Amino acid sequence: MSSGDRSNALPLESISLRVIPRTTHNIAWSPDAELAVGCDDGVFIYVPEFSSPTSPKAARPGYDAPRQYNETALQFPVSTIRGPELNRHLFNALEQKFPEYEYFIGGGSGVVTSQGSSINHVVALEWSPCGLGRVTRSVLAVLTGTGILTVYCQGASDGIPSSKSGAGTVRSLAPWVAAWSVGGGMLVPAADGHEAPHSKEYVTAFSWARDMDGDGAVLAYANDDDEIVILTIQAKHTPIATSGHPGEWRVQEVARFLAEGPHPKTAPTDPDHIHQGSSFSLSWSPWLGRDNLKTCMLSYIAKGYVGFRQVTVRGSQGEIDSPKVQVGQVDASWVCLYLAPDAFVVWEDLIWTIDREKVCRGIIATPAKAQAFQLPFDAVSSANKHPLGECNSNYPSTEDSSLGQNPITGLIIHPPSLSMFTSTPSYSLVRLSATHLNNGWHQTNLPLPSNPEDPGNIKPQWATDISQIIEHQLPRALAGRPIMSGNDSDGSEMGGDDDFESDLGDGSDYNSDEDDKSNLLGLGNMDTEDQVHVNRIRIWGMAISPGGGTSAVFVTQHSTVKPERDTFAGLDCRVLFGTNNRGALDEDDTIVPVKKLSTEARMWEWMYGRGPPVPGIHIPSVDRSDGRQALKDHFELIGRIQVCVFCDSRLDFHGKSSRCSKGHFFENCATTGVPILAPGTTNTCGVCGFKCMKTEQLILMAPQLESIITEEISSVLCGSCGGKFIS
Repeated sequence: MSSGDRSNALPLESISLRVIPRTTHNIAWSPDAELAVGCDDGVFIYVPEFSSPTSPKAARPGYDAPRQYNETALQFPVSTIRGPELNRHLFNALEQKFPEYEYFIGGGSGVVTSQGSSINHVVALEWSPCGLGRVTRSVLAVLTGTGILTVYCQGASDGIPSSKSGAGTVRSLAPWVAAWSVGGGMLVPAADGHEAPHSKEYVTAFSWARDMDGDGAVLAYANDDDEIVILTIQAKHTPIATSGHPGEWRVQEVARFLAEGPHPKTAPTDPDHIHQGSSFSLSWSPWLGRDNLKTCMLSYIAKGYVGFRQVTVRGSQGEIDSPKVQVGQVDASWVCLYLAPDAFVVWEDLIWTIDREKVCRGIIATPAKAQAFQLPFDAVSSANKHPLGECNSNYPSTEDSSLGQNPITGLIIHPPSLSMFTSTPSYSLVRLSATHLNNGWHQTNLPLPSNPEDPGNIKPQWATDISQIIEHQLPRALAGRPIMSGNDSDGSEMGGDDDFESDLGDGSDYNSDEDDKSNLLGLGNMDTEDQVHVNRIRIWGMAISPGGGTSAVFVTQHSTVKPERDTFAGLDCRVLFGTNNRGALDEDDTIVPVKKLSTEARMWEWMYGRGPPVPGIHIPSVDRSDGRQALKDHFELIGRIQVCVFCDSRLDFHGKSSRCSKGHFFENCATTGVPILAPGTTNTCGVCGFKCMKTEQLILMAPQLESIITEEISSVLCGSCGGKFIS
């Protein structure tokens, strides 16, 4: 299927939730298309179901295409307060003494972390790059209102079998466990040469660095003392572990610097004092590779100031030694501007070469407006201390004031394209409030479509859904009345009063004497000209899929004509999806190669985001490895001498399976083609559903090829499509 062909695309269906959102930016997509939604004191994780609309099942009459996500979500609470013993294994892994430190909850100096400021709800959440979780998946970091940042991962399997769905075999929702925490008295080891005194700090913001194409990851967090701390993180998971075991972790603090900005702090009693601060103040640029060095920019937000600090990583992250991390002594670049609470920065996932200079770009959401910036990598320009009045960053401009009451709650930068260079990154944004009087709740700088009839060039479906909801009208006399359906709903379901309209008509004949239902209710003389809009929407966050082909928003619907209950029973939440009007990454059109995506991400983009076919599933994969071809040739000989375990008959190959003369069928290993003759010797791919024999079983079959098997065959990735195994 080509990038622009939508004939085989599956529909994107919304997800309904009964939660209470407490913060913005509460929806995030993992590199493997897993979706995390944060709310009050818990997190929902949705696992994608992969299937092909061209499969034989899809051709059967009455076949219903599966939802993009398993209907059963994994939900776990994050408000649990854990003691410092949770991190003891981090010190044991580095053979360091576990510090004896007095442990308290609450008492920070920040708005989020101060005493009495929180019920320990979700403040921010973000997925890590692939590789830290089991089967090289991502882990989820969650910041709560007590100033504690906790990393959650899927624990070791407890033997729960995988479930079956219309799409085939899907992952089981095994419990996720807390691997380690930082902040609020939760301590992590320090690297050699960086022996900082242990102190009680509270985390106010955090961000994962982008994938470095190596083992491990880098994470930065800010505390309530205006410091930024950088951690290097590595993880190792073994197939043999007790149920729920989080794995072996190596976490070290490698850098810490003051990031208070050039502007002096003002007291709350100061006439010019304006509260500023953000739980989303940190963000990482893409990595720039130079020989054995990798460099990126870390942006941070201070009072009326955005600073860009250069971070350099020397060497690769192995299983033993952590990389050497060097942080610039001063900011490489900076900008002073008015920043309201919850301002944030989003980077474009590309480094440009302009006039022989490496440049990265991004968008600053103030959050009243979106301001683009362009930053050279090798510049060094520190800001001197100065008052806010000198740079005019204490008060918003006229443009900011007009939009200041409706802040940006989500901003995505679309993948750049070779065919069309733009002076600023291509982005789309949403604002908190969407009403019929507000036309700026969804904005984009994408060019107008060349072919309006192309379904890939229209605005996302979620934008159309929100527009229909907020434009819905009823006569004023009916707007506040309960609906006439047989359920107990109060009319707050997403879509508003559709049930009401189904009982009373479409609003065009309310004044007709022939309408028996209107006469029965005494509505014959109703003024149908006096219409009111009955719905408004709050948009809490927006996320973009790994390949950029789809986007999602987390919204709540509210009534404009009657008071509501802000409770689990009364608040109506939904995650809405849509295909972006510029499709997913295409190998012929985009600068960022598709090969950077995982197989799961490619499959998602092919199914929903107008992405290209997936090698190993829709088109043959090309394997140029001499060792892999030698293995296939050798195991082909082994497979031909195997016999049926039930009748000892000779086995004949039939594509992906083998069959004996008496009709016994056996599935073939997707990696080697060897018939699978015994249970418990294989792993199942979560994308294509094929089985691959475990490496230890292949070594037993061909011990003379142990070194080649270990080097050429992955123990966690499918040999056919490269997808991750289910367990």
